[in-house]
Amino acid sequence: MLEELQTLLLVGLLVATYFLTLGCRQINEHLPTESGNITEKVDETTAKISGMTEVLDDIANLLNEGLHSISDIVPTTSPGSPIEALLSGFISRISSPVEHGESTKDGAIYEVHPENITEAQNESN
Repeated sequence: MLEELQTLLLVGLLVATYFLTLGCRQINEHLPTESGNITEKVDETTAKISGMTEVLDDIANLLNEGLHSISDIVPTTSPGSPIEALLSGFISRISSPVEHGESTKDGAIYEVHPENITEAQNESN
């Protein structure tokens, strides 16, 4: 059974090699026209990328200038939308000190007696 499977796979490899060889022979006919198309597409893509990098540089410069001007001014106005209010609330909670944690106040300690538990269960029934 294993030998038949190996033979079938070898025949498949031979057939695939035949079609691959035929395809490689025909590539010489299509290569000159396709290389011109590829060159045009690469040039178009390069032009688009250079245009996008210029725009991204401008945006980065504007953001940098805006951040420098905002860091000097403390906002005193209320937020214009509910989303701004939520975001500013979350950001201020992140930067504020922790409100929970160590407690210096001692509370009363209550002891639990088993007879009190059974009496309370009997009263509820």
